Amino acid sequence: MSILPHDAGATDSGTFRPQLTSLIDVMTILLVFLIKSFSVEGNIITPAKDLVLPVSTSEKPPRPRCSIEITRTALLCEGQHLETIAAIAASDSLLVPPLYSWMKLQRANVKDSLKAPEVMIQCDREIEYAIVKKVMYTCSRAGFIDFSVLVLQEE
Repeated sequence: MSILPHDAGATDSGTFRPQLTSLIDVMTILLVFLIKSFSVEGNIITPAKDLVLPVSTSEKPPRPRCSIEITRTALLCEGQHLETIAAIAASDSLLVPPLYSWMKLQRANVKDSLKAPEVMIQCDREIEYAIVKKVMYTCSRAGFIDFSVLVLQEE
């Protein structure tokens, strides 16, 4: 006995045909999810290897500018090693001479003298404030007065 009644005019080829409506719904939901999660801006800053940035809730994206990285072991300026953190911490002066020299060169390269030069500081979350203070003081002495501190946005 067959379960399905056979009609004289029905053609049963034995193939399965899925419902296209539900498949289109799933594909639409996936497409909306991918478009919503896609970032056009991307990462314009790449942190150093041994640098863990603090977390922030700011919605404002960073702008490209002069970059200083304070890792757990070294002070880097756009990837170039300038000084060790131990040497900066041991110094009694607020001025960091290698950073000051590098910043003066960067200041000389600024084309628009009316616009205040900007510097972005990437700092590991474990670094003491005294180190950050010395870096910021050195930047201000070199003529950089607009600071931004790079942080990670919390998901």
